[in-house]
Formats: sequence, structure tokens, C-alpha cells
Amino acid sequence: MRSRVHFRPAAIGLSGVSARAIAGKFRLNEAVAETAPAFLERVSGQARSHRAVHHPYLRALASGGLSDSRRALKDFARHYHGYSAYFPCYLRSTIDQLTIPEHREALTENLSEESGQYTAEDLRALRQAGIAPEWIVGVHHPELFRRFGDALGVEYVDATSMEVICWREMFLGVLAEGSPAQSVGALGLGTEGVVNTMYRYFLPALERLGLDPKDTVFFPLHTMVDDHHQATLLDIAEHYARTAEGRHELEKGMNKALYLRAGFWDWLYARARETRCPHGA
Repeated sequence: MRSRVHFRPAAIGLSGVSARAIAGKFRLNEAVAETAPAFLERVSGQARSHRAVHHPYLRALASGGLSDSRRALKDFARHYHGYSAYFPCYLRSTIDQLTIPEHREALTENLSEESGQYTAEDLRALRQAGIAPEWIVGVHHPELFRRFGDALGVEYVDATSMEVICWREMFLGVLAEGSPAQSVGALGLGTEGVVNTMYRYFLPALERLGLDPKDTVFFPLHTMVDDHHQATLLDIAEHYARTAEGRHELEKGMNKALYLRAGFWDWLYARARETRCPHGA
């Protein structure tokens, strides 16, 4: 049987703080015994089960549990646009952090998809899923989301809400001011790795509204195309997951992104449950 090491501060003359520091270092080094793919599979599972991905707000939208789903979706469209419109900036912030040319090139390809460029293979798969190429080719993804808002009659006349401004600026800070591994963890594990699961909650609500599929294509598109984005970022993450420090930074970035998104859902959920129409909805 494999023996375990127990740290006893009194027995070896160390303070509790010193012993905990040594124990933490021991656990950090021991964690490297887990392979990089196994680590990424484990933390990706944690991200996919996070409250931000299966938030009560999302569940209520999917089930029709809100008193006025149309009003809630209109409010979502108005405010989420202030986040989604910056997605190319998020990608560029992470690209700027990367030092390996192959990694930068791979993410630059994702950036081209965000601008409406797809491979022939992607277009075949999307066509089979009922997404017509003419709906999406050459159209930037933020514009696809704006199309959804326009179909709901959203008016983008006043300044972006403070909640959205804080969310995107804090997220950009995580991507641009931390380590490269933290940036990859935030954009990959904590964002691209979960949106294809998260956006599925919107599909039943959109179906009940009866909108033209062209106007809601942003959502089914992202449940499919982001699989490719996720794979690219996972490949990059595996490079950083070879060290304990890299794993720590990946997981930290992932959780920062998830906590920020959960806070946004909390805010929208509170607005959706207000008995009177919230300001700006």
C-alpha cells in the first residue's frame, strides 16, 4: 500500500503557516503526475457543470418559467450585445499574449470564423443542420447577434449598462493583464468551452417565439462552430497544462470567466423576475 505523508507542525518545529506552505507545494508537485489531457478533461468537466453554464435564469428561459419570456429575451438581447460585440477584442487580447507562432496562427483562424469565414466542410455540416450559408457567410458574429435583437425590436439608443461595461472590462483585464495561461483558461476553458452547452438553453425559448430561423441563427451556429474553437483552445491549453504553474493559471482564468458570467446572469434573472418592466428592457 502506498503510504501518505502527513505534516505535523509541532513534531518538526514548523509554524502552522510554514507547514501549510510546504504541504501546498507538495500537493502542487504531486498534481503534475496527472497527465495534461486528464487535467484538461477534469477541469473542463468542472466548467461545464458550473452554475454559470446551468444558471437558474437559463433554465427558466428554457422551461418557459418566466412570466414574460419575450420581454426577458429582449432584455437579454439588448444587454448581451454590449458583451458579444467585443468578442473579436477578446480573441485579439489572447492572441497578443501568446508567444508560440503556431498558437497565434491557430487562434487567428478562429478570428476569421468570427468575421464570417468558414471552410467548405463547415458549411456542409451547417447546411445539414438547417443553417443556410447565405445567412452567415461574410457576416461578423456580433452582427448575427444584432440581427436577433433587431428581430425582437430592441432599440440600442442609450449607453451600454454599467453592469455590461464592468463585465467586459474585467474580462478583458483577465485576458490581457494576466499570464498567457490565464488568458487561455479564461477564453478557452471558461468561455469557448461552455458556450455550446449554455446557448442550448435559449433554443426552446426561441422556438416558442416563432422567429425566423435566419434571425436566430447566432445560437445554433454557436452550438456547432464553437466545437472547433474549443478544440483549438484546448490544444493550446495542453501546452500550459504540462506544468503545475500552468495548470494553476489555466484554472484561475477559467474560474474568473465563469464567475463574471454568473454575475451577469444573476443580474438579468433579477430583472426578468421584476413585476414591472425594468428600465431599458
